[in-house]
Amino acid sequence: MDDDNILDEISQYKFYHRIQLTETIVTPGNALYVPAQNLCLQHLESLDLREKKVLDIGCRDGLFSFKAEKMGARAVIGIDNDLSKPATQFLIPFFKSNITMIEMNLYDIRPDNFGHFDVVIFAGVLYHLRYPFWALKVIRDIMEPDGHLLIETAIWHGDPADKAMLFCPIDGPYGNDITSCTFFNEKGLVDTMKSLGFETMCIEYLPQPKDKNASALTMKSRIEQRIKQTVKEALLKKGFTKFNLAMDRCVFHLVYRGYDEDQHLYKYWEKKHESHTLRPG
Repeated sequence: MDDDNILDEISQYKFYHRIQLTETIVTPGNALYVPAQNLCLQHLESLDLREKKVLDIGCRDGLFSFKAEKMGARAVIGIDNDLSKPATQFLIPFFKSNITMIEMNLYDIRPDNFGHFDVVIFAGVLYHLRYPFWALKVIRDIMEPDGHLLIETAIWHGDPADKAMLFCPIDGPYGNDITSCTFFNEKGLVDTMKSLGFETMCIEYLPQPKDKNASALTMKSRIEQRIKQTVKEALLKKGFTKFNLAMDRCVFHLVYRGYDEDQHLYKYWEKKHESHTLRPG
C-alpha cells in the first residue's frame, strides 16, 4: 500500500490515537492527549514484554496494544466498551497484527474470560469510572503474581493532601467532560492499591509546559482552554475552590504482590466472615 492509498484509507476514519504508520504518516488522532500517552509509553518501554501476556483496558485505537506486540509480547488483548473501527478495520490488518480486540466493559472481565496477565495497561480510564474500587478489584483478580500494572490518570491535589481522599463530582470539573467523575489524590490511590495487594514502584507526573504564552498556543488549544475556563468558573460559583480543582496527569507504576485470603479485612470486604459472631459481648 503506497502513501496515497494509506492517506485515502485513514481519511475514512476518526482516530483517537496518533499512531506511526510509515516514516512520514501518522494517524490523525487527538494531539491534546499525546503528552500523557507518551509518559505511559515510556513506562511501558521500561518493561521486558518478551513472552508476556498483556491486557490493554480502554484500548481505543490500540496505541499501547501495538507497542506491546512490537516489544515481543506473546499475547495482547485490548478491550473497550466502544470498540474502535479504525483499529479493527484498518490498523490490525495494516500491521498484520495478532492483537485481539473485544468490545466489553471492564467490569465484565473475569479470570475465566482470558486467564491472568503479566502486564495490564490502564490508561485514561480510571477518572471516568463511577465504581472505581470495584474496577481496581477486577484488575487485581486477573493479575499474575509480580505482574505490572500501569495506571495513567488524572490526580486531584485537593485538601487535605496528607489524607487518602477521593473527589467524585458529577459536574465534570476536568475539562468539559461530564464523564470525568473519579479523582483520587496521590495518597488515596497509593493506599487503595496497597489494600488490593499492589506495591507502588513509581509515580511520575506529566511536566507542565514551560511556555504558557497565549501566542504560542494553537487555535484549537486556545478554544480548549476557554472551554475549561468556562467550566471552572461555573464550578467555582457552585462552591468549589481553585485548589480543589487543581489536577495533574500522572502514571502509577505498580507491581502486584498478592494478598492473604485468610486476612481479616479481605474476608470482611469481599467474602463471608464471622467478625460480629465471634466478637465478645
